[in-house]
Amino acid sequence: MSSEVNILIIGAGPTGLAAALFLAERGHRARIVEKRATPAPWSKAFGVNARSLSLLSTSGVTAQFLENGRRMERLNLHRRGRTLATLRLDQVDDPFPFMLVQSQADSERLIEAALCERGITVDRGIEAVTIERNEDKAKVHLRTGSLDSTLIADCVLDASGASSLVRKSLGIAFNGTAYDEPWQLFDIELDNLPMPHDDGNIIIHDAGGMFLVRHHDNLWRVLGNVPNMLDHLPDGTKLGRIHWESDFEIANRVAGRFAEPPFFLAGDAAHIHSGIGARGMNLGIEDAYVFASLYDRRQLDRYDKLRRPVVEKVVSQIKRAMGPPRPSTVAGRIVRAAPWLVPVAINLVRNAAQRWLLGLDHELGV
Repeated sequence: MSSEVNILIIGAGPTGLAAALFLAERGHRARIVEKRATPAPWSKAFGVNARSLSLLSTSGVTAQFLENGRRMERLNLHRRGRTLATLRLDQVDDPFPFMLVQSQADSERLIEAALCERGITVDRGIEAVTIERNEDKAKVHLRTGSLDSTLIADCVLDASGASSLVRKSLGIAFNGTAYDEPWQLFDIELDNLPMPHDDGNIIIHDAGGMFLVRHHDNLWRVLGNVPNMLDHLPDGTKLGRIHWESDFEIANRVAGRFAEPPFFLAGDAAHIHSGIGARGMNLGIEDAYVFASLYDRRQLDRYDKLRRPVVEKVVSQIKRAMGPPRPSTVAGRIVRAAPWLVPVAINLVRNAAQRWLLGLDHELGV
């Protein structure tokens, strides 16, 4: 069987869903295929920044996000029971001067609901198996169980994640660096945690770093590279039920190009990196917005030139920000040996750092 569409989106994560929503706002209907039969219940992404909230505001999704999520206005850096520095996001002049704490699963659910209201549904359980060019269009081989079909599309946006079929099929490089040490993530119930419950909190230990943020009630996200991490929570903390745990590795990689028309890359298909700064999902939403805007203007030839330099700069900044949590780095050794320098350094970059955390450090160009 074969069929034709104008736009095919591979992957129904936040990037693919947002792209379909931004396109729908401009009067374009995309088909979305997702190989998972059901949405994933767990996710590493948990923060929606000011840039994403602004981009999604005209669709009505932002209002639902704000009703569902929790506002985090401060980020604290701790060392041996002392708060070394605090970044105040609420000091930034913006309609959304905070990080919205909300699971990626909730973000996907709310965006998908907005698509359903517009008559657009995700075709789940369908895997894109192979791709090729068909003159100036894309030919995509799809598989649903034992049923195969062929789809001809004017353009394809691959938002399927780091294992991107399009990127691999086109031989696009995905160069970068990886960290040797293992990282852990827990969604766990905590009580009597002796630090601000509405803030984000980074703790610098001798053996590594930990990040703690409260989802809601007494459910916390705890992640870091400290061995036996839960044994290093502040004294007096009472551990409750673990809702989810995961071991993972961190790599920083950017695709050599984001476009080879009629194929385009967005989100983790185009870039992966550490979660510090909560830029992963938010950069993907930016990709989606720029793609939809350029498609509407028939300017997709600008996509790679607009997105790749921005992403490369942000990933470079993320790599530098990963220094303090890692005791093997120069920055990590300085923070541990001379913590009094941290407030001095933070004061020099405070305004820029606060805007960076909110995703307001660059223009989109569309």
